[in-house]
Amino acid sequence: MAGVSLRLAHHKTETVMISNRKAALEGKIIVREQVIVSKCSVKYLDVMADNRLNFPSHVDYACGKASTAVTTLSKIMPNGYGPSSRKRRLMGSVAMSVLRYGALTWGLTLGSKRNQACLNKVFNNML
Repeated sequence: MAGVSLRLAHHKTETVMISNRKAALEGKIIVREQVIVSKCSVKYLDVMADNRLNFPSHVDYACGKASTAVTTLSKIMPNGYGPSSRKRRLMGSVAMSVLRYGALTWGLTLGSKRNQACLNKVFNNML
């Protein structure tokens, strides 16, 4: 990078060591006298990638965002006798669009019971 006059912003740099070993790997990179230690997960393009590519941190993050969106939407809707089917459909489509983001990357991890339970909890809040 120095050969082409590029500089790395060490305060914005994050690393993650991807491995399938049981013991988590830890790496260090030195950038202009600053040591950057690897983390368990990093956020890239609003998708949380962890060191094993199981994406439990992303499922938690996406479920939290979807729950917040559904809760906020339900607070601004008038609610006389419970939400009507149109309102539930709207809240469901908002939650689905938040949860589907990046699904091509992390969608294969939906086989785990933990991830399914987290996603089901979001939809149970709409009832």
